[in-house]
Amino acid sequence: MKAGRVLIVGGGIGGLTAALALARAGHSVRLYERAPAFGEIGAGIMLTPNATRVLRHFGLGAALDRRGMRPPASRYRRFDDAALMGDAPLMGDAPLAAVMESTHGAPWLHIHRSDLLEALLSALRKQGGADLYAGHRATGCEQDGASVTVRFGNGATAEGDLLVACDGVRSTMRAALMEHAEARFRGQVAWRALVPAEGLPERVTDRASVVWIGEDRHIVQYVLRGGSLVNYVAIAAQQEWAEEGWNRPAPLEEVREEFAGWHKDVQSLLSATPADALYKWGLFDRDPLEQWVHGRIALLGDAAHPMLPFMAQGSAMAIEDAAVLARCIGAFDDLDAALSRYQGVRRERTARVILQSRAQTNLYQRLTGDKKRQRAASTEWVYGFDATSCAIQ
Repeated sequence: MKAGRVLIVGGGIGGLTAALALARAGHSVRLYERAPAFGEIGAGIMLTPNATRVLRHFGLGAALDRRGMRPPASRYRRFDDAALMGDAPLMGDAPLAAVMESTHGAPWLHIHRSDLLEALLSALRKQGGADLYAGHRATGCEQDGASVTVRFGNGATAEGDLLVACDGVRSTMRAALMEHAEARFRGQVAWRALVPAEGLPERVTDRASVVWIGEDRHIVQYVLRGGSLVNYVAIAAQQEWAEEGWNRPAPLEEVREEFAGWHKDVQSLLSATPADALYKWGLFDRDPLEQWVHGRIALLGDAAHPMLPFMAQGSAMAIEDAAVLARCIGAFDDLDAALSRYQGVRRERTARVILQSRAQTNLYQRLTGDKKRQRAASTEWVYGFDATSCAIQ
């Protein structure tokens, strides 16, 4: 397709990556974010090699190296006595970062989400070709076969040749395009916080990615920003989710009670959580979707394939989507053909990740099994995928 006018709804990681990919391809991009400013609540994110490969391709390698941290290992510890249940990878004594780079050609990184967003914004501004609009909540859209128009809650409208909907699990655009089905609660509740590392036990400030494993609950921890912060996500199986909202402040006593009896190092981490720094949400996903494309509207990221976080692939899949979408649009003269191919390339892979993410409770919330081998079998196939060069024709 020749350079066109692209509208993007949603200014998270997927939307910013899509804007960068399409601007680099010469398209005129307008990106709309509902929040009053671009950015998110501070938290950490794992970037696996399939994601960092794409970000490097888009020129973010130096920024990721400055801001991200390369974990030496991915450790699994028993919840009560801290016994080591596994220490990935499986290649001798080589550190995880070196194995990922040598095996997959790209690193595994831990990074503060706001640092990643700032790197994407900086790259996008340097690239040019994209206009950014905060404070624009999309409320609906129409198309006529030649163009698409988006309406916003502030009364503004925007017209383009293509609309890319990156507006998350509760996508307004998705709901407007198809019979609405609510995302399904998957029986897991999560608490998240960032904790200053100073004074915490050595196991808690380990530069590795550490998973504390118990029955029907687990905690993932890793350090950020040179080791000055510890990011943790504590997840527990629960039958119901009746809270309002998807990401709300929670009292510290709640998570401490949920993980009472866990190792003293875990208790130290939880107890050190600053006041008003703990957030809670229910974990939701949707069944794999057959149709992502409706005329000149394409879904991307969680709008198309929301998934559980147990494989650290939610943002990675959105980053891959962005790369494949831009390549397909560039490879086909006909936009309908390009969007159909984008859907075809991405559908099977993301469906597999959705289903595998559901199955990961056997790795993280069961005290039995070889954790090294379970992890390798369930995730290694993900990391080698290259969205910048995979077949699209």
